[in-house]
Amino acid sequence: MGMGSTGDGMKINFGCGRQVLDGFFNVDAVHSAKAPRAPELLHAVAFTSAGDVANPLPLADGCADELHAMHVLEHVYAWEAPALVREWRRLLRPGGLLVLELPNIESAARNLLSGRGDQMAMWPLYGDPGHKDPFMCHRWGYTRTTAAALLERCGFGSTKQMEPRTHGARADRDMRLEAIKA
Repeated sequence: MGMGSTGDGMKINFGCGRQVLDGFFNVDAVHSAKAPRAPELLHAVAFTSAGDVANPLPLADGCADELHAMHVLEHVYAWEAPALVREWRRLLRPGGLLVLELPNIESAARNLLSGRGDQMAMWPLYGDPGHKDPFMCHRWGYTRTTAAALLERCGFGSTKQMEPRTHGARADRDMRLEAIKA
């Protein structure tokens, strides 16, 4: 369990892709052919021209103890990210835990300048082109500082920065942040 989790309520796996997890309410825009089963909810978040969430998830406010979004935030534009983070916050109970993993753009830049391959330098910036899927393109990037600042602006406190645990757990490319709903 991460910091702040109680283990007795709903856990949401938002943007699950092929990582449909037992013990979680899995949500994604599409059903990945590589997933072991369909997610519990197919829901593509849409945004208004102002960057607000146009179609909130059909789940009650404060319904979850935890919400995990592994490699999701980089797939929305910078002007949409605050609304998405606020939507995640809406779903969490007071004191609920948000767990994010995403590319660390500082690490990607170091990897690029040191001549590391596309998976370590270009994919964090743009996404994996092998998917040939617009859902897989990256639309913005974050450092540990800018991601934590976004969470704080959107009503999260106690942001803890940790080593990544998913997507190959590449600490020299990705980052993990855990934050408590203030």
